Amino acid sequence: MTTIRFTPEETAAWYASVPKVALSASALLRDEQGRIALVRNTYRDGWSLPGGVVDDNEAPAMAAVREVHEEIGHAVDGPATLLVVQWAGRGLGPVQFLNFTFDVGRVADPARLVPQEEEIAEIAFFAPDALPQGLRPFMRHRMDAIIGGGFQGVAYIEENETF
Repeated sequence: MTTIRFTPEETAAWYASVPKVALSASALLRDEQGRIALVRNTYRDGWSLPGGVVDDNEAPAMAAVREVHEEIGHAVDGPATLLVVQWAGRGLGPVQFLNFTFDVGRVADPARLVPQEEEIAEIAFFAPDALPQGLRPFMRHRMDAIIGGGFQGVAYIEENETF
């Protein structure tokens, strides 16, 4: 059997040729009544789960934990449990998006949450059966999968809309 070895240049060229995928992570945080924390961003319309882009060499679960802390000041004290994997084939330019949504537990005192002013205009909690108008379609699909799955298990969703 012959082993083929690639030069560093060939390896770099191969990596440059494969499709680009941006990773993002979202955090499902609920209060003691089971209401879901949603944020309204300063840079786009509508409500969404706290979350953002996964940093270089960062695991998606750690990104969800980091983002919920950065965006609304909540320190997650337990494991993050995967709920949804959502793929979007049309992103910004040639980039595909892959989102991982994690359940990060509950917050005892929602009044102590503090929005990061640069990114978050508002934080509010909504009952699962009374989510606000203005969820973008990809977020509505994500929330439907989470709520329809009873807040457990893993759902996989394919979208044709950018996150």
